[in-house]
Amino acid sequence: MGLKESLAKLTMITIKRGEVLFKEGVPSNGAMFFLFEGQLDIFKHIEGKHTRLRSILPGEFFGEMAIINNSPRAASIVTVSETAKLGIINRNTFVKMSQESPEFLFLLLKRVIERLYETDSKIRAITRAKEEAEQTQTPADSQPAAEEESTDGIPLIPVEDVIPDMKSD
Repeated sequence: MGLKESLAKLTMITIKRGEVLFKEGVPSNGAMFFLFEGQLDIFKHIEGKHTRLRSILPGEFFGEMAIINNSPRAASIVTVSETAKLGIINRNTFVKMSQESPEFLFLLLKRVIERLYETDSKIRAITRAKEEAEQTQTPADSQPAAEEESTDGIPLIPVEDVIPDMKSD
């Protein structure tokens, strides 16, 4: 059985714009996901702010750390499209898909490594920009900017503006 057949058997859920699939730091339920339709954004608490790291687009797996070591969620996931259709992959399904479709493991591992590099690069850029701003900031400059931009030019939206119940630490 191939990857497409395995994905077709997943339990599906649909979530609406603004809904939070999960929040950073909360215990995982041991499930990862595959996005079939829609767009999700990943937010992470960095340097005291909830920062948008990137989008998840159709055809992507995410949440795999929950399968591997059942660790707390590393980031928050918010629906930004009108709706998003997701397949749920629990540990048993993961093992079965791995056995039935070796290409699944290869694709997953490849994408995880790519995301690690991307995320590390973005976090370093954010940290570097903050350090540079602190070094050049004068008391008159200490007013917060109205809107910040990520390293890819997309405005950073505080999660509090997207998710009313999420409080910044």
